[in-house]
Parts: sequence; structure tokens; C-alpha cells
Amino acid sequence: MPRRTAPAALLLLLPMMLWAAGGGEAQRARPGGMLAIGTKPLTNLDPHFATSVADIQLLEQVYEHLTYIGASNRPVPDLAKSWESTDGRTWTFALREGARFSSGKLVTASDVVASFNRLRDPRLGTPAAALYGNIREVQAVDARRVRFLLAEANPEFASDVGDYHAAILPAGSAEQRIGSGPFRIESYIPDRLVVLKRNPYYSRKDASGASLPYLEEIQLILSPEPGVQALLSGELGFVGGLTTEEVKSLSGAPGVKVLNVDSNMHWAIHLRSDRGPAADNRVRQALKLATSHQALADDIRPGLASVGNGFTPVGPAFGKYYLVRPPFANLARARALLAEAGYPSGLEIALHVQNQAEALSIAAVWMEQLARIGVEVHPRVIASEQYYGGGGEDWLKVDFGITDWGARATPVSYFKLAYATGAPWNETHWSDPAFDQLIARIDREMSEGRRVGLYHRAQEILIERGPLIVPYFVKAAAGIRSELQGISLASDWPRTRFRDAWFAR
Repeated sequence: MPRRTAPAALLLLLPMMLWAAGGGEAQRARPGGMLAIGTKPLTNLDPHFATSVADIQLLEQVYEHLTYIGASNRPVPDLAKSWESTDGRTWTFALREGARFSSGKLVTASDVVASFNRLRDPRLGTPAAALYGNIREVQAVDARRVRFLLAEANPEFASDVGDYHAAILPAGSAEQRIGSGPFRIESYIPDRLVVLKRNPYYSRKDASGASLPYLEEIQLILSPEPGVQALLSGELGFVGGLTTEEVKSLSGAPGVKVLNVDSNMHWAIHLRSDRGPAADNRVRQALKLATSHQALADDIRPGLASVGNGFTPVGPAFGKYYLVRPPFANLARARALLAEAGYPSGLEIALHVQNQAEALSIAAVWMEQLARIGVEVHPRVIASEQYYGGGGEDWLKVDFGITDWGARATPVSYFKLAYATGAPWNETHWSDPAFDQLIARIDREMSEGRRVGLYHRAQEILIERGPLIVPYFVKAAAGIRSELQGISLASDWPRTRFRDAWFAR
């Protein structure tokens, strides 16, 4: 695929001012300059339909949400400066004064109402429709306040509105590229380049009163393999989602540094459960019992991964909500289950794998592990844009696939997006009435102690009869140029924002 990169010299256009503070010297950001970011091709420019890492990286620079999920995995103000609820059913959000779209239009409560009505419209089928299915009505109290009326109490609704899909768009506009974030979309060349420019109407300032963002421009350089060599040469200033080998290759290299953060990001080996061999839970259990999670973590991301409970999207990052139950392999039991299911001599499965280094590594190691119980895995390697592209080999259609999942603010978000009956991203086509009932109870349970118990039971069901294998949870890593300052890597690293980024010489 053609690739266009930015000249290295453009990354260093930020002369800095030195100023004396408390007897020492510190560097102070000065506006201007361009940052080149390496990422994969986009799949959708509409933020409400975002699916890929690149989609998320783009929308976090261009749009804002009512809340943003901060470092503590809790919601912090974004477009909303405050929020309140006394019963978990009625939530009122007060908007930040002075926020404007890149068109110059003020952001009002009507824009929030229109955005959430679009997000939850079942006719449009956005990925967040299930997440916001509990919303009964959205009201503009006045220009600066918006009220959500929920069908059932939701104690964590302030986190839910921070989902990356929930970008606020201008009401009444057919143009979905206008946001209130620090940058605006200047141009887009599919599969090659997205150019972002400063939003001239962005009103936020830093602690010293200087206007944000500091950067004049961001270029997203789109390539199937946004490698570290371009970072080392200075062609790129930021590359996220690094593998262990890439981190090793950057260790000690001049001009670069590595950032990392614990997260709930994970890969899911999905086992389609409405047809084929995985429709039988004995087969699903056999595949689970043949999987050595620690070996996968040690082989693929040594030092940059943690094994959770093996078969749920809820990792240690969720604290009390996480069910501590380490997975274990039992090859004899796995073979016996296969025989009971009618496969005494084993079986063959086709595994669809994105053409990403880590996914390919997971497929290779897992293939060796399953061979021990007589299961032959035949990888079918396809491009990520094809895997998420809606064609015949789309992730929602294939029987076995490896899908990357970003971090979410609450575990129930994963459940409603991917594991509830009829969920929009239910790649496994799994349906379990008892699990669905637990999801509904989690959503409205105001007691944290009882909510913890419900979460643990939901994970027990996924372990006992669920449709996925989670090899490990990723410790996210990104490589940046040493002169790049002001970056706080998000736990869901594609959500990293560059509003405060600047270059020091």
C-alpha cells in the first residue's frame, strides 16, 4: 500500500523559550510545529461508527465527549464541567462555557441531545446503541445543561458517556467531521494521510493562560505497518501499540523514548457459538483447557502483559470487579471433552487473523498449543481493514478470529457491546439468558458490594460456558521522539490526546 511520510525536519519546528523559575531553568512550550503519528489505515471517519485503533486516534484529537476516562479509570470533565444524580436514573450534566465546534458554532445542550439520540437510534445501528439502550429520554434543560432520563438506575452512567463513540457532533448538520476538540480535519487521502490543523475556536488554555493546543498541525501517516524505523529516523514522532520486540529495538536508541501504562486492552480469540464445532460448549471448554495463557504472555509480550482469568474481558485493572481465578491447562480433560463432543481424532479449524504482528504471534503460539490435543489450526491472514470491513471475512461473520479490544471505563460496557444476546459487536454470536439477566442487574444495581458480586457471577458464566479466550491483558507501550513533551499515555492508548504536546530542543 502506498505510504506518505513527513520530512523529519518538520518535526523540529518548535523553538522553545527558556525561563528562570525558582533559581532553576525550565522549558516552556511555544505554539507551532507539526507532529507526525504512524498508524494504520482508517475504517470509518464517522466517530459514532469508529471501530479501529486509527479511527479512535483520529476522533480523540477532533472531538470531545461529555466525560473522558482518566488515569484512575474514572470519568473526568471534558465537555461537561460537572454532573449530578441523586437516584442513578436522572443525570444532569453542565457544559463547559465557551466550547465551540471548529465551524465556530457554540456547543449547546441541543448538540448533546442530537448526538445521543443518534448514538442510540436502533435504525442506525451504531456500535454504542446497546450501551445507551437504557436511555429513555435526553432533554436540553437550557443551553448549558442536559438531562438524561434512564429507564433503570445506572450508577456508572458518567463513565458510560465517556465511551469513545460518544463524540458530540453539531445538531442538524450532515457533516460528521466537525468537532469541538483541539484539532480539525483539514484533508484526508484514504490509506495514506490525514492532516489535522488547530481548531481556531478551541477555548481551553494551559495553567499559564496560553492557548491550547500548542501544535499547529498533526499528520496521521497511514500504513499497514507503522514501524519503529520511521520513528528512529525522525520521520515519525509517535508510534503506539508497540510489541515487546519493538520496545527492545528502541531501548537505548538515541533520540527516542518509550512510554508504557497498564491497561485492560486485550486480544480475544473468539469462538463462534451459533454454528460449527464451537456451538458445543464441550469444544469451547476443550480449546480453553488446551490454552496456556502464561506461555502466550511470556512468548509474545514478556514484561508487557498480565494473565487475567483467561476467558473474560474483565482484567486486573478493574480492581474489585475482577474475579481472581487464574486459568490452567488440562490436556487430558481437553481430549476427553473433544471425544465426548464427537471429535475423538481431533478437528480442524480456520482461524482468521489480522495482519498485525501481535495477532500473528498469538495465532502461531496457540496453533502449537492446540496441536497437543489434536486440533489443527489453519490461520487465514487478512488485512485489518478487511477483517473489520464488512465483507465475507468480516470479524462478525467468521467462526474463529482474533480481535483487538481497547480499554473501557466499566466491564459492563464489554458485556453490552459484545456478549449480550444481539449485541452489535457480538462476534461470537453467543446467547445466554442467565448472562443477559446479570447484565441488566449490573446496570441498575446501586450498591457497589452487590455489583461486585454480580460481576463475579458474570465472569463465572463466561469461564464455564463463554465463547472467548483472552490470552493476556496488554501493558500498552508507545515510542516517541525524545524532544516530544506533554504526552500522557492513555490506558486505552489509542485514546491518547495530543492537546498538550510540544517539542523541546
